[in-house]
Amino acid sequence: MIRVAIADDSPFTCKLLASYLEEGGDCKVVGIAHDATTTMDIVRATSPDVLTLDLQMPGRDGLELLRDVGTTAAVPVVVISGISRRAAATTLRALELGAVDFVLKYTAGAPVSAASLKREIVTKVKAAAGAQVAAAARARAATPPAGETPSSARLLRPPIARPPMALGGVIVIGSSTGGPGALGELLAELPADFPTCCVVVQHLPAMFTAPFAEQLSRHTSLNVREASAGEKIEPGRILVTPGAFHVILRPDGRVDLQAPSDRDSYRPSIDLAMASAAHAYGASATGVVLTGMGHDGAEGLKRIREAGGKAYVQEPSSSVMASMPKRALERAGADHVARPARIGQLLASRGRS
Repeated sequence: MIRVAIADDSPFTCKLLASYLEEGGDCKVVGIAHDATTTMDIVRATSPDVLTLDLQMPGRDGLELLRDVGTTAAVPVVVISGISRRAAATTLRALELGAVDFVLKYTAGAPVSAASLKREIVTKVKAAAGAQVAAAARARAATPPAGETPSSARLLRPPIARPPMALGGVIVIGSSTGGPGALGELLAELPADFPTCCVVVQHLPAMFTAPFAEQLSRHTSLNVREASAGEKIEPGRILVTPGAFHVILRPDGRVDLQAPSDRDSYRPSIDLAMASAAHAYGASATGVVLTGMGHDGAEGLKRIREAGGKAYVQEPSSSVMASMPKRALERAGADHVARPARIGQLLASRGRS
């Protein structure tokens, strides 16, 4: 039984979340708070397995409250986020500070239904209960289900013996749950004269990727921005895949954006980005799989290695969610397995050489 505490200033939202979580019988709500002080009291008194947290509550700044929860107990936090650009930026900062995941709050007329919210909150709370929150914090300080049709079913096949492209090739970095923090650590290690373009594929909704690019820019002196269709793959640039599209890297060194289909489990798809990089860049392609839930990136990393490119995977024990790195290692193996900061150092060293 997963013991969940709910913190939200809206009694209606608390009641809704509690009904969703307890309906299946796998979760039990052990406390409900409508302000910051009560939230901390409940965390101390009940030691919940998971806390769902609204960052807009009376009594204290939401990010400060998140820090206090983290210092009081290693409780996995799922943020309940609004859908505005400002809410997206705050939620992304919360993920960077250690929140495991987030769910968009249901609002009439918003692009999320009550049914999809229910599925998402239950799935993410269950996943958060198994998150390696303490392990990931220490690291910072120091096969699809049956019947599923993954994006990899449509992956491009890499050509045989394609010669490396010029301009330093391309690096595709894929991440999901826990990714914002890991990406910040990795990118902070890349120097201002880093000679390779990095394409970041982070599982995020469409409205989150532009502020996410702004957030990542605070960790690096490199140029970071959301990718646009037809954009050139140029040295020293970091392109963030828009949440509403898959990114395809073309042999002419430009970016294509492809609308996802209904059957695509991961949006945007790490597998598709990596497979297209293998096809277009051959041995000059590099793949990096960081923390995340699921198997996206495993097949794409395999394609990169088959084309002669290099593969880096985050050490699973340092991941908030270890399933993506584990699946990648099982499916593709890796040239290097390390924590995100160390991967950044290895990439930087390779760039200098």
